[in-house]
Amino acid sequence: MLKHQTPNILYPCLDLAVFYFYSDNMGLIRAVVFLFCLTLVLISVTAYAQNVQWASEVLSFSSRIKIEGSSWINGRWTHEYSPEQVLGKPNKCPANGDSPCAWIGGSDREYFGGGAEHIKVGYKKPIQIQQVGIAENYNPGAVEEVILYDTKDQSHVIFHGEAAPIKAKSRVMNVIFLRTDYKVKAVELILQCGKVPGFNEIDAIGIADSKIPIQAEINLAPDSKIQDSKENLGPGVNSEYDEVYPIISPDGKTLFFDRKEFPGNIRDPENSNIIRDNIWFSELQASGKWGLAKNIGRDLNNGYGTFAASITPDGNTMLVGGSFRDSTGLSFTIGTSRKTVNGWEKPRRVRIDSFYTHPRSGFMEFCLAADGKTMLLSLQRDDSYGTRDLYACFLKDDGSWTVPLNLGPELNTAGDESTPFLAADGKTLYFATDGYSGYGSLDIFFSRRLDDTWQHWSEPQNLGPDLNTPDWDAYLTIPASGDYAYFVSNKGAVGNRGALDIFRAKLPPSLKPLPVVLVNGTVIDSKTGKPVEATIHYEILPGGKEAGIAHSNPQNGEYKISLPAGELYGFRAEANGYAAISQNLDVKKVKEYEEIKKDLKLVPLEVGQTVRLNNLFFDFNKSVLKSESFAELDRLVALLQATPTMEVMISGHSDNVGNDAMNKKLSVDRANAVRAYLISKDISAKRLKTIGYGKTKPLTTNDTEEGRALNRRVEFTILKQ
Repeated sequence: MLKHQTPNILYPCLDLAVFYFYSDNMGLIRAVVFLFCLTLVLISVTAYAQNVQWASEVLSFSSRIKIEGSSWINGRWTHEYSPEQVLGKPNKCPANGDSPCAWIGGSDREYFGGGAEHIKVGYKKPIQIQQVGIAENYNPGAVEEVILYDTKDQSHVIFHGEAAPIKAKSRVMNVIFLRTDYKVKAVELILQCGKVPGFNEIDAIGIADSKIPIQAEINLAPDSKIQDSKENLGPGVNSEYDEVYPIISPDGKTLFFDRKEFPGNIRDPENSNIIRDNIWFSELQASGKWGLAKNIGRDLNNGYGTFAASITPDGNTMLVGGSFRDSTGLSFTIGTSRKTVNGWEKPRRVRIDSFYTHPRSGFMEFCLAADGKTMLLSLQRDDSYGTRDLYACFLKDDGSWTVPLNLGPELNTAGDESTPFLAADGKTLYFATDGYSGYGSLDIFFSRRLDDTWQHWSEPQNLGPDLNTPDWDAYLTIPASGDYAYFVSNKGAVGNRGALDIFRAKLPPSLKPLPVVLVNGTVIDSKTGKPVEATIHYEILPGGKEAGIAHSNPQNGEYKISLPAGELYGFRAEANGYAAISQNLDVKKVKEYEEIKKDLKLVPLEVGQTVRLNNLFFDFNKSVLKSESFAELDRLVALLQATPTMEVMISGHSDNVGNDAMNKKLSVDRANAVRAYLISKDISAKRLKTIGYGKTKPLTTNDTEEGRALNRRVEFTILKQ
């Protein structure tokens, strides 16, 4: 049997007077007493910590619209407009308008109402309540009845009204009543869709134990206020045409972007009247202004439409999108290009296992992480939760990429997730979506990766109204320092055509990625001092897990790598015919962005050449190898295995602190520890000689701790090749 309770619908503001009495000719004294009591009630309500629960389970529903491409995943419909879209917090409100992250009853997309629809939802923890909040994001007014269910499954009608169109584009319908004397475990809505023609969308259903109106709130990042105004990058970058898809180099000195329909673009080779997208770039000047943009050239701009998607920290590899053909004549849309002594090479196909995106999605975007081993993509696939979702692919040993991995429902919604950008820290992801409450049709959010599964993320936070507008916002990119965000807007654009321009804004600390160290230097031949084109590998110690790869500039040997704070790293350059001298860098305690210069030396594999093993670690005054040393020694093992005739002299060295005899013994013991490790890896003892020099062969002064640290070392010298 249905039990009724008198409700109070609160929209758009609280009206407790209506709740306590209706029409009554009260005297002045009664009115004063009432207002005094009302004030006390409001004060107590304000101080009360409201407990709001959003629906966690769909128990039943009348029907649902089915959209092309929808599918049954993990035991439920997860796609657009499904009943499950009412679960959790509002996804569209307080903004209004059609959203796939809301439920619509009906059998197909042409359904415009005409009958009753219902949906019943459950809550994780039954509580006594005083309110139901219903987020109606589109075409509100169809809710005609609200029914509560207690823990004994008895029903209680707490609202019955007349469905009718209302003037508001959206609302949170607050139904407020006296506190229930039972715990509520479920809520059911009855909608009369025929009385409110059109699609009647329900975004979320909440319950609360107080009369404070439940509100739909944007999950705003704390302290997101932009102190300085947005800065248009000026006529050097922006024109009267559209500039989109900015990509800032990690060092913040070069900006690549996509310029559309610009008369100076390289035109379609088959029809010169067609002007498609071209890649342009601008360099930061000493004055702090951006220089006059230049077309990147025909190697990448083939006239069929191209754009830059990412640039690696070294500035020598670019991920590009567009229309390309490989050597066999087959077309592809994602490629990489390396910088050569003659410019940029023609893009090479990026091979991704089981790669596709549904044509319904229309577009796709992608970006390369700073480690060069992870790629993020915006695609629509069979396992997507809606239209486009965010995915990750990982580089394999053969140079191809793994099957795209969906990043999961903590990021992806039934809406559209797009324009991913993974910051240099490898954890902070910036992306655009219409699947979370925001300020406009598409807002920019950020989230941090919580583990190495790529499935667990912090709740996405909106970057705030200083960056997000009531319009469409996307394409955000940030240098390794995290100081500025570069983005696209048509507010305050150059010229009067309403074109899209590129802007930047100084980021507050709360919106910045985690700190990194940008290491730069030159790869040189230790014998000749000339630059070498090489691959740079960096790894996390101990364990030697590769953290990323980079490449030195083929013209001058310069390189850059980005090291996220919190780890001990080893890094080295590799090139054919050379042995690497490794470096290490401890950034465990780094709290803010730093830049460090370290040159990398490559030793020719020739008799008489000496290689310093920098990434060996011993406890003070001891000769037992620490586990952090194994990755360095395993590379020496690999070198000796690849050159079975090579013989080496392993030499130990010390600083000048302490007793000479003890220093000599320690240097011998450490050299022997390295020899023993190599023998344990099946390297013949006959190929390994050892010697200890103590303090007699310093590399530099012993007057500083830095100098003494350099002098404490183990090296090997090639005796036979």
